[in-house]
Parts: sequence; C-alpha cells; structure tokens
Amino acid sequence: MEEITKNHEQLLTLFDDKSKELKLSAIDNRVRFAILEILRDSQNKNEKQQALYSRELNTALLEDYQINITPQMLGQHLKQLVDANLIDEKIIKKEVPNKIGKRSVKGYSLKTDAFEELLLEVNFITDELIRLNQLFKLNEEHTDGKHCVLTIFNGKDKGKIYKIHEDEKILIGRKTNYNQNELLTFTLMLDNSYTKVSSIDKPHLKLYHQDDEWYIIDQNSISGTYIDDKKIPQATATKIKNNSFIRLSKGMGSAIIYCSY
Repeated sequence: MEEITKNHEQLLTLFDDKSKELKLSAIDNRVRFAILEILRDSQNKNEKQQALYSRELNTALLEDYQINITPQMLGQHLKQLVDANLIDEKIIKKEVPNKIGKRSVKGYSLKTDAFEELLLEVNFITDELIRLNQLFKLNEEHTDGKHCVLTIFNGKDKGKIYKIHEDEKILIGRKTNYNQNELLTFTLMLDNSYTKVSSIDKPHLKLYHQDDEWYIIDQNSISGTYIDDKKIPQATATKIKNNSFIRLSKGMGSAIIYCSY
C-alpha cells in the first residue's frame, strides 16, 4: 500500500485547478515559506505597517532564518509568491539605507487570509487523499488472485469497480449511444464525459490474461494509452504490472484506471 500511495498519478487528478497548484508549489520551499512568515509577523506587530521592501526581507531572512540569498534570487521567490496570489506587490515611498533621501521602491505585504486559504487547500488535498485511499482499500478487497480488478479513479465513473476473470478478454471504450445490454458482456463502457477515450465501437483498449500475465493493447486510439505516465506502443501487447495505473489519454476528458490482480 505504501508503494501505491506514493504514485504521482494520484496527485495529477487533484490539480485541475491551476490556482491550487500555484499556491502549493509556492510554499513548497523554505525561502518562500519564510518570506510569508516574515510578512505575517511584521503585520501582526504593526497593523499600520503597509509593506516591507526587498532589502528588509533579505535582512530578516539572514538574521532570523540564516538564509543568505542574492537580491536577484529573492526577486524570483517574490515573483512566485505574487503569481500564486499569496502576497501583494506595490510601489511605496521609503528611506533606503545607505542612500541620501528617498526613492520609490517596491513593497510586499501578505494578502488578507493568505494562510487561511492555504489551510483550505491543504484540507482539500487531505480529504481527496482520504477518498483515494478508500478506493485503494476497496480495490484490495476485490483482489483474489483470479481476477484483474479495475477501479476508475477520476471523472463521473470514479469509484466504479470491475472484476475481469482470467478467462475473459475485455474491450474498454466510451459508451457513446450504446447501452450495456446492447453489446456483448466483454465490454467495459465509460461515461461519455471521458471525451478523449475512444468510442466502444472502435475500442480504446483491450485487456486479457495469458501465460500467468495480464496484458493490454491500445487499439490504435487517437489519444494514446499510458501506464504510470509512460506511453505504450499501439497495436502491441504490453504487460501490465500489479498495482499500476492505466491512463486512457491525458488531460481533461481522459480516464484513469487502477489495476491490481
């Protein structure tokens, strides 16, 4: 189970919203998280404090966090936090050390409720990982050594489980206008919302068992088939390992199927 839960395909299904990806990527760094803490602490100490400029941030990073970076590197970190909508950047007037008089400089402040928003994102991911873990457990409960167990991990059919016996060969595709009782029993039809999956009348994928191994064949689909993010050749039998993710196409409209046996 530990190996399964580390599979990066889990997380790919969570980040359809790019804003979540930007926020979480922005804080996945010691320097950027320290900058957020400095801005938060500064505003907590002085509510009238409008913003800190880059030299003040660099000083605080060095003195409080023992982080020594160049102004150019700091600028890159600040830009990522601005792009993630976690901090504000604006022009302020402030006396610059070692300079005579004043000049315009950029200042940075923490966006209202930035930390609260991050907490919501983390809670969202925690809840989603719990649901994914439940799907893993359901899949395990159906595994008996004689069947290949397929669990849909995304989209409208998420949570559906199919057991394919060793004696069966199955075709997988999008149902289009067909109903299950209109086709033979060896078809697995996905909802039409999986728009990048080939229609069942020209199946996307074939799955079968032979010589104690399970194989899949991409039936010359338009969008391709992937095992754990590696594209497989078309019209060629490809062995599938236990506890693998099969991905029919990529991006919106694709289907992610977890396979164990």
